[in-house]
Amino acid sequence: MAGTTSLVVPIVLWGPTPPTHCVSCVMVTADQRTIVTGCHDGQIVMWDLDENLQLSPRNILFGHSASITCLTKATNSWDNSTIISAAENGEVCIWDVNDGRCIEHTKQQHVHTEMKPYQATQGINRESRILCRGYYPDIRVIDAISLVPLFSLTSKFSPDWICAMSIMRPLKRQDDTVIALSTSGMLKIWALSGKENKASEPIYEEQCKPLRCLTAHSLSPCAFNLRTMLIVCGKYWQVYDTIDFALLCSEFCDRGLQWSGGDFLAADRVIVWSNDGKAYLYQLPSK
Repeated sequence: MAGTTSLVVPIVLWGPTPPTHCVSCVMVTADQRTIVTGCHDGQIVMWDLDENLQLSPRNILFGHSASITCLTKATNSWDNSTIISAAENGEVCIWDVNDGRCIEHTKQQHVHTEMKPYQATQGINRESRILCRGYYPDIRVIDAISLVPLFSLTSKFSPDWICAMSIMRPLKRQDDTVIALSTSGMLKIWALSGKENKASEPIYEEQCKPLRCLTAHSLSPCAFNLRTMLIVCGKYWQVYDTIDFALLCSEFCDRGLQWSGGDFLAADRVIVWSNDGKAYLYQLPSK
């Protein structure tokens, strides 16, 4: 050839039968126009979602060599066009949703099973970070752009794997609060000022309290009042007060069912879904 080029064009070929794509995790982009699925074979597929709720595959992405364990938005911004994926062998990738490019790839020591984005704010400076939990005690925090590990949220008392976590900013406070539940049912709370960086020492919890919530599937603070939180376990869901963590109400599922997650639809209404693909609406008591 007369000249050379650095352009690389990936081509994917398969026979009469396409990849199985046995889905291991799902996420929806902020604009709700793209659904992203990860599978046990390590592939990621981006699906276009039209106004009639019909799906059509747009891209199949090859960047992992093990099962995908979790997916997340890189930031909570509505105009964000990047997502982050993690695999069972410690691989973590950043992808461009628009064209399917792998922007960043690394392999970390820990295996993440859930990632949540948050924005650290200090004055006018803002940094996008990712909270991670997985097959290790407590919570790791990584940079959302470089994927570099920054610091950890550690426990003085009863260190354990985390099964559910969330982040919120309480009213009249400038710092963020991370709430998490361990597999043994210990509620842990950390405060983040935004000043934390790679040189920071491990941050210890401010509170640690036992709750009767073993192996929770999800923990969701109420965005409408910031006073309550919903915890969903396999056989029951519970609503707690976020001030003193008193139990406000609880509901068991029917025999043969398993709750798998839930969230608030309003300050007095929750939606809880089960492992059979059905969702259930509940009106919370007024007192």
